[in-house]
Amino acid sequence: MTAVALWTYPWTLHREGIDDACERLAACGVDAVNVASHYHSVRSMQARFPDDLFRTYAGGCYFEPESSERFDDVPIEPPVNRVGTWDDPLAEIVDGVHDNGLAVNAWTVCLHNSRLGATNPDYRIESAFGDAHNHSLCPSHPAVRDYFAAVVGSVRDRGVDEIQLESIGFPSAFHDHGSQYGHDKRQTVTTDTEEFLLSQCFCDGCRAAAESHSVDFDRARERVRELLERSLADPTHSPPSLDDLADREPLVADLLEFRASMIEALLERLSDAAGPTPLNYYVMEAYGFEPSTLPYAGVQPEMLERHLDRVTALCYVAERETAQERIGALERHVDLPIDVGITLDPNVVDRAEQVGDLVEGIRTATDGNLSIYHHSLATETHLEWISEALEFA
Repeated sequence: MTAVALWTYPWTLHREGIDDACERLAACGVDAVNVASHYHSVRSMQARFPDDLFRTYAGGCYFEPESSERFDDVPIEPPVNRVGTWDDPLAEIVDGVHDNGLAVNAWTVCLHNSRLGATNPDYRIESAFGDAHNHSLCPSHPAVRDYFAAVVGSVRDRGVDEIQLESIGFPSAFHDHGSQYGHDKRQTVTTDTEEFLLSQCFCDGCRAAAESHSVDFDRARERVRELLERSLADPTHSPPSLDDLADREPLVADLLEFRASMIEALLERLSDAAGPTPLNYYVMEAYGFEPSTLPYAGVQPEMLERHLDRVTALCYVAERETAQERIGALERHVDLPIDVGITLDPNVVDRAEQVGDLVEGIRTATDGNLSIYHHSLATETHLEWISEALEFA
C-alpha cells in the first residue's frame, strides 16, 4: 500500500498540538491525516484526553470562508465552526502538518448537514407526502451545487493534498441528527424498499430540474405515494425488493435516472472546483457500503470514473476475506485506483491481531492507500495496535 492515514477532527489536533500529534502518528507509521473540513453535527469523545472528554459541534465548515470570494454569489451562507484560538483551522492544520512532513486530506461531508437544512429550508429534501427533512440539502437546486463547489474550491485553496467526498447522494429519510434529533420511532416502513420510496425527494428544486428530463415528475410522485400508502396502512405488507421495484415500476426506474443526472451535475461541479487537487469519494450512501447499492442514492459507477481520481472502499469489517470481497466488488464496478478504510470500532475489531490481519489482507488485494478510523476516538492501545500492524505490513 502507498500511504496510511488516520481520520481525525480539528479539535483533537488543537488539543494535542499539531507537532505532538504528528510526532506520535509518524512513530506509528502514519503518513497523513484525513481531517474534517466540512462536516455534519457531532458529539464526539476523545478518550486520550479525559480532562477534555466530550466535544460537540454543529454541522459546518472548519475554514474561514470570508478569506475568499467563492461564496459571494452563493445564496447559502457557510456556517463556520471555531476551534480554539485558530482563525482558520484547516489552514493552520495544513501548514502545521506539512511542516512535520505528513500529508493532509480534506474529509468533506456534502449534502448531509442538519444545520444547513435548518437554516436553508428552501433547499431541503422533501418526501412525496410533502414533509421536509433538515438533515440534507437537495442537489437538484443549482444553489446547492454552487455551495458545495465553493466549499471544495475553498478547501483546495488551503493547499490540501487530496479532497475526500462523503454523502454526495440522495439520503435516507431516517438519517436525521442534530439539535432536534430524537429516537427513531416507527412501527411500519421497515424494509429497504419502503425506506427508499419514503426517501425520494419531490422538492421544488427537483420539480424544476425535471422539466428538462424525461421523467413524468407528477406521475412518479403519485405512484410513490400509492406504493407507500399500503405500507402505512398495513404493517404486514411485503413490498418487492429494491432490485425488483425498478423492473416492476417504470416510473421508479425513470426517477432513478433523474436522480443520477442530478448527482452527476453535482459531481461535475465538484470536480471542476477541485481542479488539479485529487478528488476521492467514500463509497458509502444511504443503503450501505456495497457498490451495488449506490444507484439507489443516485450515484452511478460510470459517473464516478468521469469525475473522480480515486475511490475509497469502506471496509468496516472484522475479517480480511470480507474486506477483500468488498474491494473486489468495487473493482468490478469502477476503473479507478481503490483506497481502503478500516475501523477500530470495538464492536468490529477488538484485538491487535485483527488489525494486523486486516492490513495484511488489504495489502494483498490493492496497492491503494489505507485510512483508519479514527485518530480522535482512539485510545493509546489503539495507536499501539496501528503501530504493530503497520510495522509488519
